Amino acid sequence: MITKIFNGKRITIRKLSKKDLGDVKKFQEFINSFVEEDAQILMNKKFTLKEEQKWLQGQIDKVKNRKMVFLFAEHNNRIVGTTEVGLHIGRQSHVAEFGITIRKGYREIGLGNFLTQKIIKLAKRELKPKIVRLSIMSTNEPAFGLYKKLGFKKVARIPKQLQYKGKLIDEIIMLKFL
Repeated sequence: MITKIFNGKRITIRKLSKKDLGDVKKFQEFINSFVEEDAQILMNKKFTLKEEQKWLQGQIDKVKNRKMVFLFAEHNNRIVGTTEVGLHIGRQSHVAEFGITIRKGYREIGLGNFLTQKIIKLAKRELKPKIVRLSIMSTNEPAFGLYKKLGFKKVARIPKQLQYKGKLIDEIIMLKFL
């Protein structure tokens, strides 16, 4: 567990564990806040408590089985960020998928940068992937800039892969070779 100040906000960052199943509502409220905001993430439908519990159990199982590393950030007992790196399977078992979500009001204060660096170090140590892969909407310029700064390289632009605000948006694929 780490506690760090970001823009005057005391934020605690820790690994996901089995005891977090007792806080499913916090995770549900967190992801549903992005749906309400219509943020640039893949989810566009709110999760029920049952769906969130199933998802959270799946994440915990992947962590336990050393197929994923997962960190989350809390401020005032409220989840403000999550990040994970999960291994692919089979012929792609050397590739890990990266994801991050930062709550509105906590973006552009260094939290995303910090979490991204921490989760990649953790993944290198615990999962040992050769490549970390991510996917973003082409319209998400702040994220693209951060990932580029952290050493990710744009390797593909797939036209019209994602629906956002009534339009078809290109998907950008970026890789970081470890």
